[in-house]
Amino acid sequence: MHCPKCGNKYPDGSQRFCDADGERLVPLGREASRGGRQTVFTGVLSSPEVVHAEVLPIEFVIDEEDEKITDELMSELFFETDDDDSSFWNDVERESGIRTEHDDPAEFAEVSELAEPASSPVLPRKINPADIPAGHIEVDDDGDREHPSIRSMEFDPEDPNDLVGRIVKGRYRVTELLREDDTGFAYLADDGLADDRRVVVRILANEELDEMTASILAEERISLSHINHPNVLRLIDSGQFANGINYLISEHSDALTALDILDIHGPLSPTRVARLIRQAAEALSEVHHEGILHRDIRPEAILVTLGENDAELVKIADFGVSSGEPNSDNIYYRSPETLDGLIPTVAGDVYSLGVVAYQLLTGKLPFTGNTERAFLRSQKAGVETLPTDLRHDLSTEVDEVIEKALSSDPLARYPTARDFGEDLFQALNVAPDPLIDDAHVTVLNEPESAVKEGAIVPGSQRITIPAAVTNDRSSVADGPAWTRRSPEPPIRPDPNWTRIAVIGSLCLLLIALSVWYYVLVRPADTEFRVPTDQEAVNPAKAPEQLPLTPEQRVEDIEVPPLARSIAQPPNTDFFQSSRQGLKGDLVRNFVGFALYYPQSWKVTGPKESVDGKTRGKFLDIANVTPEGKLKEQMLISYYASNGTFKEDTEKFPQLVKETVETLKKLIPNFQMVSEGNTVVNGGWNAYEVKFQGSGTGENGERLLVWGRRLFVPAARPGVRAGFEITMLATSYAEEVRSVDDVGVRGDLGSILYTFEPSQNF
Repeated sequence: MHCPKCGNKYPDGSQRFCDADGERLVPLGREASRGGRQTVFTGVLSSPEVVHAEVLPIEFVIDEEDEKITDELMSELFFETDDDDSSFWNDVERESGIRTEHDDPAEFAEVSELAEPASSPVLPRKINPADIPAGHIEVDDDGDREHPSIRSMEFDPEDPNDLVGRIVKGRYRVTELLREDDTGFAYLADDGLADDRRVVVRILANEELDEMTASILAEERISLSHINHPNVLRLIDSGQFANGINYLISEHSDALTALDILDIHGPLSPTRVARLIRQAAEALSEVHHEGILHRDIRPEAILVTLGENDAELVKIADFGVSSGEPNSDNIYYRSPETLDGLIPTVAGDVYSLGVVAYQLLTGKLPFTGNTERAFLRSQKAGVETLPTDLRHDLSTEVDEVIEKALSSDPLARYPTARDFGEDLFQALNVAPDPLIDDAHVTVLNEPESAVKEGAIVPGSQRITIPAAVTNDRSSVADGPAWTRRSPEPPIRPDPNWTRIAVIGSLCLLLIALSVWYYVLVRPADTEFRVPTDQEAVNPAKAPEQLPLTPEQRVEDIEVPPLARSIAQPPNTDFFQSSRQGLKGDLVRNFVGFALYYPQSWKVTGPKESVDGKTRGKFLDIANVTPEGKLKEQMLISYYASNGTFKEDTEKFPQLVKETVETLKKLIPNFQMVSEGNTVVNGGWNAYEVKFQGSGTGENGERLLVWGRRLFVPAARPGVRAGFEITMLATSYAEEVRSVDDVGVRGDLGSILYTFEPSQNF
């Protein structure tokens, strides 16, 4: 054996590489077959034109110790025990794909002479997350690392709960099944490589794709993993189970969907719809620019969370999930061409976003139909009930924008989603034309065949619109606003209607007189008032208030009290909760609030739950003696809520039970004093628990502890977290002498008084 580069000779079978320059040793007489082949060191030690070893008289200096280590490593890595030298070359061919003269020597020499070093630049490419190795070793149920269980690599749609507790792709530990929808299943999971980061694992169990659609979606999912837009819920990872079921990993956002907000508040204000749709349109345009379609825009896919400065931030979810196939859940948002069987396009996403905008403005869908064929006919007939038919606070420009976005012809729609979002934003911020109201003339005794079905407008007022006005939409779009008025002459009112109007006027007059009398003769005002600065410091000195009883409050329709304007008490600091910097359960259950606390109090910042069994705290403030003994303390956390006091009534017994079990472990001689409904801060319904305990101080003195815990719902249906306020006082507090003084006297009374929940949920 010898080195074809430097010529050093070695005994056959002693080693495989040259000690001087690292070149692979070959049998004598094989130099020709190697020709001008470049080695690893050639590009470093010489120019590309110089490839012969004799031009490079380089001497390598290796001390004995390094040579010993090198020989040992070479022997361990490369020495073969097989005496058959040809087996080594066969292994090289099989493992590396390099052809040698063992195949066809003439062919091998010809290929070697024609080989040229690659000179074209290496182009960047996108990496498919599904192709990245998991970087872990699966362990089956019996602990065998050599043969991982097949069950751990498959997903069974018939038993979706089986995935809970398992690790997907060696990184994401599934903790909870969130929901099942038309695409498959959604799970909540913890990211093993990022502390306190939760993700959503979407299992596409119902995915049935042809080869072309599967290829398109695969390319889009690769591109999605590289998109980082503030209004797009990020796709983090993807992969496939052993039985062929795909899954996607996206970031988790514990936010309400646009459908949730619509269910809670009804039709939204024009300015709010303008902001939400414009953000969604910006996100769609950016993603469309990358060659990616959504194919399933609907209110459930639009998440509304809070961004900087507590401004609403839209995030579009479920990119890369749907193939565009219509079903009973999404048919109302599908464009006519996709229902006709054509492939989805950008115009289809614009159409779907237009349907969402119409629904957020009116609370209704623009098209209806009992069957797919009937629904398609309704779409192609155009929008019959325009937004201004349902809302008089909109301008006719809104109708024009919506009609263009919902055109049955894809070419007639907006070319980009951004154009639609901008036009709608401008139209929704234009004041309505006062002449429009003239078009909505109430028609009595009109022949039934001459009118369309009446439209329901705010205030439960039913208005019937003449067919002459509603049938010809083209003239309305092109002509001035006065063309919307009815061409028929005014109809004289029926005498019966006159009598009804007179009686109604008398009733209104009586009501007005009753209100006037009540205002004049009622007792002194006992409603909530803003106190002076001195009263804010010590609420015990403020005039006694007589709030409504809990029974009265619960029976009424629950609405949050009006936001108060509170003057900052002297020598206090301001605190306002924020999502920034929060982790774990505090992010998922965020509640907004603000308060003032004395500057002498010690503040402990937010602290999330460590074990997942207890609840984290947004704020922990305390007042201690110079010796460090606790005087008063307030802790603000959250509890799982349904949004209103009435809906949470069934939860309170369990919350009280948990409170008792927890505090018994912390407070010696714990006793629950009372529980029941209460009202705090001028109108917030709350459920209250009072408790006390006693023990012995460090110096043997008797130490008393009193406390209150308040559960305060947000007074908004559907809000999933309420406020849990815990107040403690000890016998070291100067102004507290019983449990009834906690949160009423002393510093705790001032702090609780300034506590103000956020009005933005």
